[in-house]
Amino acid sequence: MRRLLWLLPLLAACGSPPRDGDSPPKKTSSRTPSRTTTRPAKQPAAYGDTRPIPQPTEDEVKEFARIWEYYRKEDPRWPLERDRFKRRSDAAGYLMAVYLLQHYMQLNAVRERAGKQLVRAKNEIVAVGEPCAPPLVDMMVLDSIPRKDAPDFLVDDITRQDCLDMLERMGPQAVPALLGVYERKGIGPKGRRLTALALGGTKDPRAYDTLVRLLKEDPEWQVRADAATALGRLGDRRAAQPLAEAIRKDADRTVVERARKARLELLAGAAR
Repeated sequence: MRRLLWLLPLLAACGSPPRDGDSPPKKTSSRTPSRTTTRPAKQPAAYGDTRPIPQPTEDEVKEFARIWEYYRKEDPRWPLERDRFKRRSDAAGYLMAVYLLQHYMQLNAVRERAGKQLVRAKNEIVAVGEPCAPPLVDMMVLDSIPRKDAPDFLVDDITRQDCLDMLERMGPQAVPALLGVYERKGIGPKGRRLTALALGGTKDPRAYDTLVRLLKEDPEWQVRADAATALGRLGDRRAAQPLAEAIRKDADRTVVERARKARLELLAGAAR
């Protein structure tokens, strides 16, 4: 929730999100800022993220309106223009993330007939990478996401799996947002489990300490079991020792079995 709310001021800067292939509206201002500016986000105290929000310049909004037409028309120039625009500034990356995520949510609501469009939207979110990661994490661990001028987006298990897959495919770009889940209050066992699995799928060694801590300390056996699986997927050889410890000491049979399987996979991978 906090992450999509964090991005909403960008929507206010450029109008409503695209619907049914529309191109984004252009900002109408007589003044063009010389550089990207920032202002603090107003968010629910329960989430507590008050980092500055990168604000796009008028030129960036106009430029994005132009290249969004390439996306809408499936123009082969889109990938090159997308990557070039993302490199322009932090604000440009977040502006693109807002529209792609809103587009994904609109297609997700009619996913039975969205077909290839939905697959394409997910691939584009992965391609944009880090700016999309925090909202994806929210969609994975929360039950609903508030939207500006639209009903709340209700998250189901198919959407959670989509987010898990996209975050894994982002790899290291997703790790900071995923690790941040464990600093937040009120995230239930399902959210902690999915986050652990996503961390393992990134193959990033920065996930190691957090996954070991979950394996040793989380009060829910389901979370400890998924942390064991995630350590096996992470592929970090250091995990052999904490997995062996879990096999000896954990009181839950499922955790023990998952730790044993993960350790065997890890050792087999090291032998290759």
